[in-house]
Amino acid sequence: MRTNVSQEDGQGLVEFILLLPILLIVILGVIDLGRALGYKNDQTNLANQAARQAVVNQVPPGSGFSGANAITDYVTNIAPNELKNGTGSISQQPNGHGVTITYTFSDGSTRHCKGDPVKVTVTSHYNFLSFLIGNGSVPGAGLDMSSTATMRMESNYDTTSLTNTFTPTPPAQGSCP
Repeated sequence: MRTNVSQEDGQGLVEFILLLPILLIVILGVIDLGRALGYKNDQTNLANQAARQAVVNQVPPGSGFSGANAITDYVTNIAPNELKNGTGSISQQPNGHGVTITYTFSDGSTRHCKGDPVKVTVTSHYNFLSFLIGNGSVPGAGLDMSSTATMRMESNYDTTSLTNTFTPTPPAQGSCP
């Protein structure tokens, strides 16, 4: 004798198919969050590199960079490709790169003397699940990431020098004692 069990054949498969998209989005979201944290870590490293170069007011010898944007150019050049170019999950900034680097003297001084703290901020915008929904296609689906590093100047910032390798905010004025 047969029972009426045949009506429930395939029920598990239907339930699995209904839950699969939700499960995949959760798994891919966790993976993407890991990528975002990795880029945040890379940004922190870039901020540390830029701060170190700023306090000595030079880039490594033989790097090929010079002028008022040498540190920014050098640090952007050593960044991972997505942060360097503003591709993939990282939005391109107005400067044409994936990161923006700023230098500020947090003590409010405009002289920028030896011992004054210089704060370097590296910012970018990360788009979550951009490989599924398109880069920036969903407004608010991203995160502005910012990393900072502060170090003290090891020498005076010479306002008359043509070899300065970064441009501080506010601009340097006056002379150091």
